[in-house]
Amino acid sequence: MRPENRAALYQERKASPYYRMDNEHTFPIYKAPYTVNQQEGQVLFGRGAYELYRTKDATYVTATYRCPEDWWFFNFNSGWAIIDNKRGDRYMLREVEYYPTDTCFWIKDSRDKFVRFVLVFPPLPKKVKTVDFFIPSGESRFNFDGSEKHMSGLRVEDLRPKHRIPQGEVIR
Repeated sequence: MRPENRAALYQERKASPYYRMDNEHTFPIYKAPYTVNQQEGQVLFGRGAYELYRTKDATYVTATYRCPEDWWFFNFNSGWAIIDNKRGDRYMLREVEYYPTDTCFWIKDSRDKFVRFVLVFPPLPKKVKTVDFFIPSGESRFNFDGSEKHMSGLRVEDLRPKHRIPQGEVIR
């Protein structure tokens, strides 16, 4: 089963054709993103909670973050990979549903809300039991460290959702 998701209700501004990571005035702005009542899943990389969903067509990873301010920016590296810890096979990020990759973007008016993003990867074979999450290094700016991140030896079963998955409900 795939996770519930929807697009932000408003895109206040598109990314500038002159986008630069060091200029926040060029970032796209989204309002009213998909939010959930609480952060669920395994906390990885010291900040977000992650859950893994398997279907025959794709592997979905939810990344849920608390927005600490009214304006907060996010960035998802297109080189993100799930790696089979035993065989070394890489499953590369296909997309982040409704949001850009390799571009910083603002989430606006969501202070203290839990914003959920859905990352889409190729389907993981059933035989894969332990994975690594790998995010390669990318651009940095004064308040964003673009260094490589790697979490190793994650049990797929531990990443699976432990709660009832709401289908057809939008939680705000």
